[in-house]
Amino acid sequence: MLDKQQVRNGEDAESAEKLNPSNEHNFEEAFEQTGHGKINHLVLFTSGLIMLNVSMESVGMSYAITAAECELQLNSKDKGLVNAAAFIGIICTSFVWGYLGDRLGRRAVMLPAIVMSAVFSIISSFATNVWMLIVFRFLTGCLISASSATVYAYLGEMHANSKRAAAIAWGSVFISFSFIILPGLAWLIIPGKWSFTLGYIQIVPWRAFVWLWCAPGLAAALILLFLPESPRFLLAAKGPDAALPVLAKMYEWNYGGSEEDFPVKKLASSSEEARSSGFSGAVKNVGLMFKAPLLRCVFISHISMFTVFMLSSGLYVWVPDILNSILRSPSSQNITICQIIKDKFLNASSSLEVQSCQSEVSVAVFPISMSMGAVFALTYLAIGFFINKIGRKTMYCGIMFVCGAATVGAAWVPHGAAATALLILALCSGCAASILAAIAVDVFPTTLRAMAMCVMYMVGRGGAAMGSYFLGATLDLHCHEAFTAFGVFTAASTILMIFWPKPEKVRGQMEDKGYTY
Repeated sequence: MLDKQQVRNGEDAESAEKLNPSNEHNFEEAFEQTGHGKINHLVLFTSGLIMLNVSMESVGMSYAITAAECELQLNSKDKGLVNAAAFIGIICTSFVWGYLGDRLGRRAVMLPAIVMSAVFSIISSFATNVWMLIVFRFLTGCLISASSATVYAYLGEMHANSKRAAAIAWGSVFISFSFIILPGLAWLIIPGKWSFTLGYIQIVPWRAFVWLWCAPGLAAALILLFLPESPRFLLAAKGPDAALPVLAKMYEWNYGGSEEDFPVKKLASSSEEARSSGFSGAVKNVGLMFKAPLLRCVFISHISMFTVFMLSSGLYVWVPDILNSILRSPSSQNITICQIIKDKFLNASSSLEVQSCQSEVSVAVFPISMSMGAVFALTYLAIGFFINKIGRKTMYCGIMFVCGAATVGAAWVPHGAAATALLILALCSGCAASILAAIAVDVFPTTLRAMAMCVMYMVGRGGAAMGSYFLGATLDLHCHEAFTAFGVFTAASTILMIFWPKPEKVRGQMEDKGYTY
């Protein structure tokens, strides 16, 4: 396959050289000459591992917290803080990492942050009290924040424009793997009765469970050691002379031979990048997000990402408890899940029995959770196959509308199995985040892209926090109203995409101001 591409590439290069004796190409022409092969696949795999790592670090404690409840003497408030700690860390540091990603580079920021996040995550597994656990989960969140959105900029910039959306969609498939791997590992490890002493701490299954979910991040960090920095970033930050060797290296990886065989010997200098150095430059760039033509893009993409996370992540943290209620209800085939939840709450409120410290989780929750992850994976794969055929906006709007309708239906259908299926379908709204990222990444210039993506995901995780809190406050007594509000808001948010501007027009206006893509 690559041999045919190389022959065609060589013929194109000869033709181009006849028309262009100076052998000077613009960046997009030069990038197309690197082909699509080994390095693109390796970048895709590595980015997928990073996304998997971010997802597992964000929600992994929700599976470990029940096992740690008695040992660390956790009440409901403590468990809520532990589960929220990583998200709070991500929200608090997104702006800083976006700034550093645009100033220092995508790979330069992600590599050390991934390693340090694994260190803090492992330290958190040795916690002996709730506050030690909360602090180190917060610090872990601060560090995985560096990769949570920057990875989309890196993955997109390491692919040609024609393959960018599909690459982001394929990379995002790895996120769904976390919803298969985490419950699978929890099912295998956490119920174990073994323990051993390490220093002064008794190591029990839930602590070892934390160690295992660090593996994808460490594997990604190892591969990043051998991958180059984004050439688009180097072009914007340091100029054509810095970007050209990376393009030659990509050509070598994809076609074999040597870097000297790269047909492009000189990149045309575009207009001087409109940027300032230091923090003042970052403030100036952020200011561009709130001016035409980017203001409309920022408003639509950030509100949309808020909605995606509000439904998918906000609802997800409650699904194990909801599933447990359905599975333990003797009449789940005849009443709605909202009635099941209300009955459980009323029974718990009227009971004066003192409960011993033990977890009561139906074992069926784990395979159902794994099945949920499999559905997510299939959805992501479908997005990867059809996104360029159907169109990004059409696919995003279709998924969000269907998921919104499923959310409303889940609360009203009087059958436990049907309600569970609709809940799983509603949670597929999380898959729309990758499509939204692919839509948004095209309109932000290189020197602003990492910052814009980080802030967009920060707003999204704010939606997750608000959605989780809203459901926690209303689920017991106002379940129907809560699900209906979630579903209607999600479906209605697709109207915003009608006003999304043409990317070519935005890029043209920004390029006229001296910014590159």
